[in-house]
Amino acid sequence: MSGGTPGATPHRSRPRPKVFGIGLSRTGTRSLTAALRTLGFDTVHYPSDPATYRALVAGTGRFPLLADHDGITDISVVPYYEELDLDWPGAKFILTVREEQDWLRSCATHWARPVDSKTDLGEGYPDMQRFLRAAVYGCLEFNPERFARVHRRHVEQVMHHFAGRDDDLLVLDIPGGEGYERLAPFLGMKVPDHPFPNVNRRSPARGRP
Repeated sequence: MSGGTPGATPHRSRPRPKVFGIGLSRTGTRSLTAALRTLGFDTVHYPSDPATYRALVAGTGRFPLLADHDGITDISVVPYYEELDLDWPGAKFILTVREEQDWLRSCATHWARPVDSKTDLGEGYPDMQRFLRAAVYGCLEFNPERFARVHRRHVEQVMHHFAGRDDDLLVLDIPGGEGYERLAPFLGMKVPDHPFPNVNRRSPARGRP
């Protein structure tokens, strides 16, 4: 999954922009990743490889896998969107959002599974998840009040950082029904003639990515 040297300069001449999904987990990030891949962007969802973990621990926001991939989605990049904005001129940022109470219910279910039980997702996955949960949410157990504050603060800070830069930031409510009709034009692509992917959908309703 990884390769190349973090922060190497050749990426600046690439014609295809990097794409970063900077929404919190449970806001449709897997669905976004699938949609980006359909549009031709080789993005990685929640990477847990050793090189990415080392980059996170170093706190630089310089991910080696970006030498070979078009972008990253989910909370791996949430703490680093400002650095990524500086390091990758012309990059596109997508903030996936979700109605707060619906999001909290989804988080409660997701966090009910013990982290140590997730070794099936990779030997280093539990350590990566603990690190990211502490870095993004400031806790290792689900706390609805804290999560709500983190959710609101993250949206506010992202909107402030990208104020007046509509070409660089797209706010996308996938659970609310938004999809290719907004995503594709933002990336300069044609709208596909097939449905937007719904990954991790738990019910017939479209709002369960």
